[in-house]
Amino acid sequence: MKIFNFRCPASLVLTILFCMLLFPPLTTQGEAGTETKLAQSADPEAKKIHISADRLISNSADNNAEFIGNVIARQGETQITADSIKIFISGKSEAEPASPAQSLEKLVATGNVEIKFDNRLAVARQAVYITAQRMLILNGPGAMITSGDNTITGETITFYRDDGRFTVEGGPSGRVKAVILPEESGLE
Repeated sequence: MKIFNFRCPASLVLTILFCMLLFPPLTTQGEAGTETKLAQSADPEAKKIHISADRLISNSADNNAEFIGNVIARQGETQITADSIKIFISGKSEAEPASPAQSLEKLVATGNVEIKFDNRLAVARQAVYITAQRMLILNGPGAMITSGDNTITGETITFYRDDGRFTVEGGPSGRVKAVILPEESGLE
């Protein structure tokens, strides 16, 4: 296990640059009701990924790297903060080169996790993002996703990025709770 303070191998740098692609900007409805990708910005600065932490530990034997201490990862309007963020990279052979985005299997953020993306805020003790399934799993009592005035809370929240679907489990420490502000009439 190596601790890097100033230098990283090129493959790790490329992997880090693509790890924030886990949370690309979501789509929004344009003026005529058509979807517009926020990521299609002409500004190259919006595509850059910025990660800061107190320490980086890379373990090439186990194909992972961990950013530790006051971690902030940012790309455009998307930001992840946590006590640590660990990225897992799939093992690949030299004969089958893959792009760094394809080699990233999952990301695990632990401790005081906050993920800000689009108009949402996700808060949990731990967040796991599985790249192949584009699935975000928030764990811990009080795990919560807030969108505007609407909030859903539980012990485990699974959010499927491709279709916006989610499941929420209450767990032994409490029930699922939701606060919904309807645009028009409610239960009355």
